[in-house]
Amino acid sequence: MTENKKIEARNTVGLVLMGSEEADVAVEMLREERPDLRITKTNCYYMIEGEGKIEIDVNEVGDRLGRALDVPSFLVIMSSYYGRAQVDEHKFGVYAEMLQLEE
Repeated sequence: MTENKKIEARNTVGLVLMGSEEADVAVEMLREERPDLRITKTNCYYMIEGEGKIEIDVNEVGDRLGRALDVPSFLVIMSSYYGRAQVDEHKFGVYAEMLQLEE
């Protein structure tokens, strides 16, 4: 007998950053802005999980580092993510909702 199960959408998103100066600063910013995020460091990686969305302002990361940083350079330290990724000129984010459908 096959049981009909309702599949519910998950609201959890996450990303994994390789340990680096950029990752250290991004994690520091996320801890300040989103204390609800679950951030763990394993060996040389940061695992970051949260509900709804995770956004990183790459310009602010660069400002805190004292040097220019663009999104493509920041993405080099990202090893994986889950959720719907969106990249703009100065920000990287992963989202639970489908942003393209809501615009």
